[in-house]
Amino acid sequence: MNRYALAFRVRPGTEQDVAELLSTYDPPKLEIDEETRLLGTAVFMKGNLVVRVMEIEGDLAKVAPHLAADPSVQAVERKLNEYLEEPVDPSDPEARRTFLAKRLMHTVLHREAPKPAAE
Repeated sequence: MNRYALAFRVRPGTEQDVAELLSTYDPPKLEIDEETRLLGTAVFMKGNLVVRVMEIEGDLAKVAPHLAADPSVQAVERKLNEYLEEPVDPSDPEARRTFLAKRLMHTVLHREAPKPAAE
């Protein structure tokens, strides 16, 4: 399992609307293919800073196009775009890639508890 995080800012004063939007939309399909799936996601906010964390099994490069094609994600991204400090056209694949690449956080440390020994 790998964890990835994206950080972006929304316009000050829109935090409550953004929190409601990001906590109420329908989740995307979790199974992408036989090797890749979304295991979990979480959204954190501090002021107008939003951090989205995803837990993924498999290839991150397969996740972005999968999410971009999901109708629920498309709808929330269109609405979220209204609140972003730096709006992006979510229908433009190159603009979307650039937005995600600029906001993808670097993993500094990832620790997990050891798995119990099999009996």
